[in-house]
Amino acid sequence: MLTRNNILSILLVIGIFFSAIQLYIVPSAVAWMASALAHLIVVISIRMERIPEFDTEFLGILNITVGLVATLVGLGQWVISGESGPLTVVVAASALVIWALRETKQN
Repeated sequence: MLTRNNILSILLVIGIFFSAIQLYIVPSAVAWMASALAHLIVVISIRMERIPEFDTEFLGILNITVGLVATLVGLGQWVISGESGPLTVVVAASALVIWALRETKQN
């Protein structure tokens, strides 16, 4: 049975591959690399939260920081240089949304 975290992990892997393909198509758009990295870190963090003896308090700061940087890089490349478009911003921001929607110990 698919749990919420498994569905979100599948979406994150899709985000990683989509970002990697876009980076291959437009290698000068660094925002796609940042987006792939943001998705990868969220996947790893969701998996690490399952380890009971592992302290995961710092993962929120890490994921939000990397997600915001990836989103801002995409926004900057779209607005300032025109190298990427709004899709880059949406895909990068989706890592933040998925991090917010994940199952935690509290819910």
